[in-house]
Amino acid sequence: MDTRLSPDDLAALISRCTGVPVTGEQVTDPDRTFDDLGVDSLGLMGVLAELQRDHGVSRDVELRPHQSPPELLALLPGRA
Repeated sequence: MDTRLSPDDLAALISRCTGVPVTGEQVTDPDRTFDDLGVDSLGLMGVLAELQRDHGVSRDVELRPHQSPPELLALLPGRA
């Protein structure tokens, strides 16, 4: 299983799971939260489920809309 994701890959995953268009540039902006992007907690659950299933993210990880995508990127294997 390849667990590496680029910012563009993560943006595509977020867009696919939530229906909210997100770019790689937005995913790397530390001042932009998931709330700012229009991603709610239910959408984040879908994102997290896919990351746990396909990309090796720990099942103990929780995400909240007030967090930023760079915080999520830091949780991905090989990025900490």
